[in-house]
Amino acid sequence: MLEIINYNCSTSSYNLYTTIFKKLQFSNDIQQANREELFIKDICSRITKSKSVLYVLEFEEKIIGLIALSASSVTDQPSVQIDYIFVSQSFRSQNLEILNNLKPFRYLINLAISLAEDMSKKLGLRYIVLSPDSDNLKEKYLSVGFKKLNKEWMFFKI
Repeated sequence: MLEIINYNCSTSSYNLYTTIFKKLQFSNDIQQANREELFIKDICSRITKSKSVLYVLEFEEKIIGLIALSASSVTDQPSVQIDYIFVSQSFRSQNLEILNNLKPFRYLINLAISLAEDMSKKLGLRYIVLSPDSDNLKEKYLSVGFKKLNKEWMFFKI
């Protein structure tokens, strides 16, 4: 069964990284895998410090992907920030029936949009923002509706 598991400062455990790590499939490229692992460690640390919330997409004891979100303000606009998005290697670029034939990346973006829309009804949020790590990622975010704000930031209007 497909599960979306939420981890925040009150639900995460001391061993959050270990719990998640054993269910992830990192890149086959060693440098990229090391980089992904560092990002995951950082996100787990941010969660225990109440700086981010993590949503993990899990199916049959395997993590398909995850997305970390936090509150932010960019150009004085209250926003939901995507801190990190990760898809396990074996699920990358695949349309999955369990995700309504969406790719996991798109499914996680849709999850962030849905959560942000719900929050915007209670808080004055206007955007989802992120700072892409590379030009390849900028193109990927443009393809799912994000727009360039400036050299560093991209946004999606809620």
